[in-house]
Amino acid sequence: MLGNLKNELFQLLEKYFPSIRIQSKEKRGIILEVRAHIDEATFIVVYANAITGKRSFALISKGERIIGYDNYKFWHYHPPDEPNSHIPCDEPSIESIILEFKAIQEKC
Repeated sequence: MLGNLKNELFQLLEKYFPSIRIQSKEKRGIILEVRAHIDEATFIVVYANAITGKRSFALISKGERIIGYDNYKFWHYHPPDEPNSHIPCDEPSIESIILEFKAIQEKC
């Protein structure tokens, strides 16, 4: 499961952010942690746990979450205008998340 997620994520990150610098860490074969640096102040962070099913995706700039998605308790969205809000949503595709992050990052 983590291998498929990691492969898809890396392909999409490299497709939409050609100069991205990706760091990843796997723990015990069940946890994947990714930090993908877009520039000096901006990065995407991804966390996945194969046992619990938890996944989280966030765009961080200057130390603050700009936008995010995660499934802690239920799938929800942290919108750019209120990144601390929890707006319920259906599970998004990884590609739709990355595309939205790209669009937001280009506006900043």
